[in-house]
Amino acid sequence: MVKKIYNVKTVFPVDETVKGNKQTTTKHTDILTEVGSSDVVKLFKSYREGNYKVSCYFQAPIKKEKKNEELSTPFDVAKSLAKQGIDYRATLKIKSKGSYQDMLKAMHLVESEGFDMTVNVKLKINDQTTTNIDDEHTWVDEDPQFKVTPKTGTNNINELKSLYASLNKKGYETIIDIKPKAPKADDMDSEDDAFATQLLAYPDGTMVKFKLSQDND
Repeated sequence: MVKKIYNVKTVFPVDETVKGNKQTTTKHTDILTEVGSSDVVKLFKSYREGNYKVSCYFQAPIKKEKKNEELSTPFDVAKSLAKQGIDYRATLKIKSKGSYQDMLKAMHLVESEGFDMTVNVKLKINDQTTTNIDDEHTWVDEDPQFKVTPKTGTNNINELKSLYASLNKKGYETIIDIKPKAPKADDMDSEDDAFATQLLAYPDGTMVKFKLSQDND
């Protein structure tokens, strides 16, 4: 196996304990840094052998050179997955939020590329604000925050390339989330091998997130 270094975050099932009439909920998360690829696979295998259902998520790092060129892009990851015959789902997400005027260009760019979208507006309503929920004209008085969510899920990341470039050029924080198809196999060894192949499609520094749930089957 090619030697690469990853960061690993494991989210364990919520632990609930009841003592008398008091219920306590405990959330537990482990974070490991600079973990070798073989050790990540061993960790994945240990969780499955521990009777957990394991959901895996990968977040590749985006590093930039002085010329502001990305060294690791979501397109590189998708290309690597495709070479290994691993299907994926790519979704473009706009992380930026702002006023109507701030987000208007993003809305126009999404529309011009032919994608549908939803726009959520967050209003402040409290004793200090003048927002009147019965008068929509007052909704803009308190600098509401607009969030644009394009409907961009696709099995071909190249369909997102133009919109991704345009949004970044306009200064919007934009990511492409890639979710490889979960490895499926009839036996445990085959599933471990499938995960190892999937893992190596990602570059050094990728965050591997394991979300565990109880396997009650």
